[in-house]
Amino acid sequence: MSVPNILTGIRLCLVPVFPFVYMSNIQNAHIYASVIFILAMMLDVLDGFIARKFNMITKFGKVFDPLADKFMVMSVIITLAFTGRIISWFLCFVLVKEVGMIIAGIFLYEKEDIVIPSNIFGKFATFAMFFFLLVAMYSDIDLTFYSFAMVVIMLCALITYMIELFKERNKSRSDS
Repeated sequence: MSVPNILTGIRLCLVPVFPFVYMSNIQNAHIYASVIFILAMMLDVLDGFIARKFNMITKFGKVFDPLADKFMVMSVIITLAFTGRIISWFLCFVLVKEVGMIIAGIFLYEKEDIVIPSNIFGKFATFAMFFFLLVAMYSDIDLTFYSFAMVVIMLCALITYMIELFKERNKSRSDS
């Protein structure tokens, strides 16, 4: 077990903590929940940095690092939709997209041993989502425009991953 994988494990453990804290009756619950979310995102950056810098990239990390991101984002979005901070259609879009990507990722890994690594578009979409969710936690403005903007950003990232998938599949087929 490497340090990046331990950090990914910690992030996975934080996923259920966010909604529990956010919806609790403790004083400053939303602030504590925000700290949990920020901590999870900072650990994401740290584990990726350590894995690349010290050549600690593992198959576990390639699979579970993006899963930890997806689970945390879905946890926050579900919580914010449940509390009325995010529009329900946005929740539906994100759930369909993320669950689809998880199922496709599991299928590709199991059947073809393919893991599509993150790219700059995916990293930008993750950062934009992080910022959007923090705004949604505290802002009282209408987030409809920003929700549509997030959908466009996520679709652009998804398209780049699909392009990478087709390249990787063609490469693995030509190698065999």
